[in-house]
Amino acid sequence: MTAKLIVTIDTEEEGLWSGKFSGYDNPVENLAGIPAFQAICDRHDIRPTYLVNSPVVSNEQGCAVLDDILRDGRCEIGCHIHPWNTPPEEDDITSERSYLCNLPRELQRAKLTTVTAQIEQRFGIRPTSFRAGRYGLDDDGAAILKELGYTVDSSVCPYMDYSDDGGPDFRGATWRPYFVGEKLLEPAPTRTELVEVPVSFGFNWTNFEAAHRLDEFLAGPRVRRFRVKGILERLGALRKIKFSPEKADSGRLNALADAYTRQAAPCMVMMFHSSSLQPGYSPYVPDPAALDTFLRTIDETFTYCLDTLGMRGATLSEFAAEFAATPVHAGA
Repeated sequence: MTAKLIVTIDTEEEGLWSGKFSGYDNPVENLAGIPAFQAICDRHDIRPTYLVNSPVVSNEQGCAVLDDILRDGRCEIGCHIHPWNTPPEEDDITSERSYLCNLPRELQRAKLTTVTAQIEQRFGIRPTSFRAGRYGLDDDGAAILKELGYTVDSSVCPYMDYSDDGGPDFRGATWRPYFVGEKLLEPAPTRTELVEVPVSFGFNWTNFEAAHRLDEFLAGPRVRRFRVKGILERLGALRKIKFSPEKADSGRLNALADAYTRQAAPCMVMMFHSSSLQPGYSPYVPDPAALDTFLRTIDETFTYCLDTLGMRGATLSEFAAEFAATPVHAGA
């Protein structure tokens, strides 16, 4: 199985970085930046996965940006959800309730059913790929995804802990794709209907598990005050890397790709937000110069992964289908 480069975009409204959770009148002007990014994908023969949420699907102008790309077969449209602006809407959204996983199961089902139907009605396709906003998926949400016919999720962020804000703790999650059983973070012993393809996180070490143990030790209360973790980060001796042009330059992203390749990883998942495709809509791309750097980082990383490491592009659902059909994964 040739390693796949999967490019995912959380395609959503702007204004997410203000700390507020607006349920109404959410603009999606940032989607005007998609054509320039798509041109890079087209040049590299990559079909990105645009994970769209309710404000995008509810905005005709926003959807129009994606129509031609989808019609020409140059992308996949999957599902993304922000609970605070997905019907049935709620009046009082706290940070904790902004995570889908903190809602009652029936409310999770209602919101997931709504946004799935919205996408199907607007684009004429039933989405099969998913990522929860703020990565807030739990066991209940994963079970509902199976009920709704989803075949792949990409909400898990290995080595990350969002519990201080009320979110999930993924520190014990594997970075490799797996079949989801009754528990989201416990790989099933046999093939199931849903494949988890985690967002690619790792370290500039080949042995991620050893690096993670050291990273956790250095972050502990007895050692943290000596700031050893920060020193090692600055020296490049131990770096946790998210496979996102929002978080790292092409040098670090390529280093992570090298580490994945040395471990015979079947895929890498790049992710970022659509609001980073226009200046001033995300903290990662504050101005036009930053946008030029951002797009150049994407281009350089694509070139390295495809031309140097020999990866091939795939959408989330394409990879999941190939993963499920590969006999070696049965019983894994």
